Amino acid sequence: MDRVSMLSATFVGSLGALGTTGVMDAGPLTRVCVLATAAAFRGPDAAIDEVLNLGVWGGAAVSGVAAIDRRSANDVAVLDVVNGADLVVLTDGAVLHARSVWRGTALGEALTRSRLVAVGSVGSVLGATMIDPRGGAPTTGMGLFDDVVLSVAAGAEQTTRTRELLGSRYTLVELGARSVLHFDGSWHTRVSDDLVVTRGGRATSL
Repeated sequence: MDRVSMLSATFVGSLGALGTTGVMDAGPLTRVCVLATAAAFRGPDAAIDEVLNLGVWGGAAVSGVAAIDRRSANDVAVLDVVNGADLVVLTDGAVLHARSVWRGTALGEALTRSRLVAVGSVGSVLGATMIDPRGGAPTTGMGLFDDVVLSVAAGAEQTTRTRELLGSRYTLVELGARSVLHFDGSWHTRVSDDLVVTRGGRATSL
């Protein structure tokens, strides 16, 4: 089984979308891990608390893991928490930093075997091609899915630039704040009223 077909991930446009029907419907949870790698610069503890305080976890035990550098991404204690979780929530934040920590580390490999929820722009990191938020240009991601490039809504100028740079090679999916999208080898749209899907600058579907 290749890494693409192994991935099971739900992509939400914002923390608020985590309570949406379809995100938590894959069975009861006993252990949830909140992974705050992308929140390294805004504060991983605060990012973990935001997720903990959502009140959507039922009776599950929820643990927060910072893992903000490559040393911790190979730490056995960190890996034990991630590997032992029924669900790993990836907090939003600095996507290029998350990529640098996860790629080529034991933690990054563990994520390929985990059931994931990616919040906001961090979902872009998981694709073969991701979007650099500093200017909207495509760059190399982790390679856990291909053909589709994930992003979040950006300004008109940056969005135009991203679409032009991607051309017709990829389908660009721009998540709005309410968007919920699932990938398990194929794509399933759960909430799409603010989801924008284009290829070659033209509206399309997944």
